[in-house]
Amino acid sequence: MRKKEFILFLCFLIILGFGSLFLQLQFVNAGSIGISPAKFKIYFEPNLEKTFKFTVGSFNPNQSIQIYVKGDLSQYVNLSRNFLIGRGIVNVYLKLPEKIDIPGTHRIIIGVIESSGNESSGQAVGVGGLASVQAPIDVVVPYPGKYVEAEFKINDINEGELAIFDLEIHNLGTLPVIAGSKIEIYENYEDINKTPKKLLTKNLESKKLKSKEKITITDFLETSKFNAGFYSIFVTIDYGKLINIEDNLKIGQLFIDILDYSYIFEKGKINKFYIETQNLWNSPLSNVYAEVTITINGTVLESFKTPTQNLDSWEIRNFTGFFDASNIDPGKYTANIQVFYENKTTSKLVAIYVKKPKQNPLFIIIICLISGLILIMISVIIYLSIKIKKIKKIKKLKKLKS
Repeated sequence: MRKKEFILFLCFLIILGFGSLFLQLQFVNAGSIGISPAKFKIYFEPNLEKTFKFTVGSFNPNQSIQIYVKGDLSQYVNLSRNFLIGRGIVNVYLKLPEKIDIPGTHRIIIGVIESSGNESSGQAVGVGGLASVQAPIDVVVPYPGKYVEAEFKINDINEGELAIFDLEIHNLGTLPVIAGSKIEIYENYEDINKTPKKLLTKNLESKKLKSKEKITITDFLETSKFNAGFYSIFVTIDYGKLINIEDNLKIGQLFIDILDYSYIFEKGKINKFYIETQNLWNSPLSNVYAEVTITINGTVLESFKTPTQNLDSWEIRNFTGFFDASNIDPGKYTANIQVFYENKTTSKLVAIYVKKPKQNPLFIIIICLISGLILIMISVIIYLSIKIKKIKKIKKLKKLKS
């Protein structure tokens, strides 16, 4: 076979291999599977019998799917089927015992996985590495006596806005409770030796909750006159016992802060100039860019802009420009960094330094080798000169003896 024909044949084999791999990847993607609904949650009752209906399906109508059950309380579960092709309904039959000794949430997992098998034979074999998904059934066993769990959520805001919160109180005990709640806001000090100042206290109306009852209180905190910044929030729920929750509130202002920047550059090349910024506004900002002007004694030496970017709320983002120091001597210079956004500008005057170019590592190695050879040669010359002097001295002594 001639060289040209061999190369064409090799290219054909490579294309064929990539085509085969592409078809395999397409097949894997086409085999994605799902299960619905995503989860169930029930409360324990002695000898409770309940049926849960799940819809299982694949984008591939010929895909074999295995259904399985595992997890806590799985011994009390039976499936209407453990194998199907394409799409179908799976009924999960749950029959709870008379008593469960351990209180809290017990999780049963209903899982589906791509498989190979035969539905008529009732056999299925899971295929490792392919798509699988799980949906839980949570069985909540109440705690004896009084027991409450709570969750607090508050949205970050901008200056002049009210802070809306959700307080969820869940009675997971066997007895009813009356829960009173209090929310406090403090200044957020980084100095641990400084006592935070309390800014606001809000007392919520007490709520009576039956066993297994859950309520959500949605309200707001009067923060419209608070300055931008970070605040600490402490929530206390009293139902005979205390629950304490700590959280933070961020109040944003329309401002992009310049956090960090490059300040050492190399002469004779185009250097990357990094600018690290943070959006302190609790909303996205679009079309943001930076401009840098390099000066010495008021004279502009170089200026450049960075590409435009969008910043999410509170996002920290790097902007990158290019500083041409090809004709700038080593020394100290002033850089005016400006960030432009929403008809506003953040500026920062900083000192930067241009250094001499770094030596080429190969050049340094060559210099070291040459220096080493010179040292060796000098050492050899010194050694030989000493040796010659000794020989002459010995010869002279011999003559004197004779």
